[in-house]
Amino acid sequence: MTTDPNAPNDVPDPSDVKEEEEFEERHLLGQLFAALTARYRNEEGQLNIGVKRQDLQEALHINKTGLTRLLDLLRQEIAPLGLELVEYRLGRDTLYCIRTLYGVPGELSDPEYAVLGVIIATIERASKTKRPRRIATKDIETVLVARGRLSRYQLDRILRRLGELGYITRTARRITYGPRLELEFDAERREAIANASTIYLAGATATQEGDKL
Repeated sequence: MTTDPNAPNDVPDPSDVKEEEEFEERHLLGQLFAALTARYRNEEGQLNIGVKRQDLQEALHINKTGLTRLLDLLRQEIAPLGLELVEYRLGRDTLYCIRTLYGVPGELSDPEYAVLGVIIATIERASKTKRPRRIATKDIETVLVARGRLSRYQLDRILRRLGELGYITRTARRITYGPRLELEFDAERREAIANASTIYLAGATATQEGDKL
């Protein structure tokens, strides 16, 4: 059997295949980077950070193994830029986002930081009893409003601000950690904040009781 030298060659050039695969990979990495650096607000106006694993797989049309490989490649690409890929859980979902390795200016005022500290202390204390990581809004009102630290209006305004910035997720009766709190405050830092807030609240309570004597 002879081969016609003029017949078209249907066998793809390996170098062309490799180049096409690399191009597709770079395209997916670009899409992934754009998705993981985006911030958006939901219908309630709360800031959302990161993308769910399932949503990434569906958007990029890849399976879990393919997504893991792509995330590893992205992690290597962004490290020299002072960025890191973060995986965290929110409820039952696993989310990914990109954050800077360097400090950024804080957006919270001192009263907002104080309220956030009380929330962290209360939730961390509750989580040690193996309850869900959430607290009743009335518990925060008891600590801050009933003791005369803030008016109900001031507390409501601060809680709304913390929700808008993604530090907490708030309903009429419950407060839970928001995505931004999970990203910016690791377990060690949350414990330190909880301890400091507990000491502060105990000291302030003692002072108030002393004033009544």
